[in-house]
Amino acid sequence: RAMACLCSRVAPHGLWDPVTSTPGIRKVPSPNGPDAVAAVDITTRSFAGTATSAPEALLDWALGDTLRNKWDHPDRVKHVGWSMKVAIGTALRSGQRRAVFLGLDDNGEPGAAITVRLIPGKQNSSTFELWKYVKEMVCFCAGFPSFDTKNGMDGRMQAADDAIDNSHRKHAPTAHINVQLMAVAPEHQGNGMCSKLMRAVCLVADGQNLPAYLETSGEKNVAVYETFGFKTVERVTVRDPNDTKADTFDDFYAMLRAPSEG
Repeated sequence: RAMACLCSRVAPHGLWDPVTSTPGIRKVPSPNGPDAVAAVDITTRSFAGTATSAPEALLDWALGDTLRNKWDHPDRVKHVGWSMKVAIGTALRSGQRRAVFLGLDDNGEPGAAITVRLIPGKQNSSTFELWKYVKEMVCFCAGFPSFDTKNGMDGRMQAADDAIDNSHRKHAPTAHINVQLMAVAPEHQGNGMCSKLMRAVCLVADGQNLPAYLETSGEKNVAVYETFGFKTVERVTVRDPNDTKADTFDDFYAMLRAPSEG
């Protein structure tokens, strides 16, 4: 019966219960409201980075020299924030197969966010997922930032998207749980919030007897995800499509976790 559910648009009943039942975690209920705003804010600040916390390295490469290390530059935050708003907004408008959760500090305030989805089968036939994405793009088009074509940011952004999409299709072609975004606010990093969220999501994968898949940048992040049972299945090189002499990005990893038998 569970496999029948996986082949439909409906998620198995109680799919995300292992996450929602974990103390210190709260499910974002809708695309509107303070929790959705908090998820976007946390993910944006985490991925954009600060002077004292590292950015998401592939995204930093895509932004280019103009915005690299310019932590307070409004265009840096605008580009990263728009991408996070689209991804999280899509998840919250796509039914029960996708979800966004917040990790809470001791005072009940959000300090981390994870965006996850159940991919039911072959991705290249998922026209429903594609339509949801296109619809979300249309909804957000009025706020679309004008990517800087002068420094090639638009091409690098597309190359990064293509690398993520191609790696995902290659290494997770069947039903699986996908960790789409995992972010901890700079001021909460090192407090165990990532571990709490990731372990709860791994319980979901184990409960459905499914592998889990994610992409990450940097050996430090690889080591973190290895503690949850993920293994690197490919190290990917991303190239600037508009400048063959430009530096490539060689620190991008596809990681897969087999369901636990315990």
